[in-house]
Amino acid sequence: MTGVLGCARASSDGLDDALVLVVSSDLAVGKERVLVSAIDAENRSLVTDQPVGLTFVAPDGSPSREVPGRFIWAVPDVRGLWVAESGFDLPGTWTFRIRTRDDRVIEGAPFSVAPEPRTVGVGERAPPSDSKTLPDTPLESLTTDPAPDPRLYRTAVAQAVGSGRPSVIVFATPAFCTSRTCGPVLDVAKPLIDVYPEVNWIHVEVYENLDASSPDDLELARAVTEWGLPNEPWIFVVDGAGIVTHRFEGVLDRIELEAAVDRVTS
Repeated sequence: MTGVLGCARASSDGLDDALVLVVSSDLAVGKERVLVSAIDAENRSLVTDQPVGLTFVAPDGSPSREVPGRFIWAVPDVRGLWVAESGFDLPGTWTFRIRTRDDRVIEGAPFSVAPEPRTVGVGERAPPSDSKTLPDTPLESLTTDPAPDPRLYRTAVAQAVGSGRPSVIVFATPAFCTSRTCGPVLDVAKPLIDVYPEVNWIHVEVYENLDASSPDDLELARAVTEWGLPNEPWIFVVDGAGIVTHRFEGVLDRIELEAAVDRVTS
């Protein structure tokens, strides 16, 4: 599964002839987390760890206040993205611009903001999906993670979101991930299992039949459909009442995930 990308030509130091992309595929009215990329004609990332400012312009032409764009790795030591949070008060076609550290302005491409998200949104009740778990299903049928942590497969989603405890649910498929970011996202989550033992930590594979003879034969897991996921990976943080408090499309880093988990455990 892949997201929808917007693109535009840019001209700035280090970004000449770049395609500037909003890579978040499920933006809706409200406060949203936005991922932005910049690539050259050979699809090489031009995103650097230098801070940028992002301004989003509504369909009626009114600009938002500038918000900081923070660098995070998409694939560690290979390519990164800028991440920012902004409010969107109108559905429709938005644009954006980037202000670099040397005050050059890069015009971004149009992107869509929907009235409602396709995936489960913040503030909604987490779907009680009946995901597969150990020991009923062998570990090799539960994950394509080359170094799986069995603790991620002991609790079904339905059991977790009805347990009265906070939960972190990771939808990812390391072996079949089109963006190569599923493995890195799992690697962000796994070290936090020991840090937050009061949290239910769950990995759900995107596909049902991991032994398929070809990618064309893969079948989506039922939970992927129930959560409305248009691509992978996704992470959802759910509070003890079973309400989604944070959702992360694509990549994230430990700073973001810890901050979200702190909100539901404090």
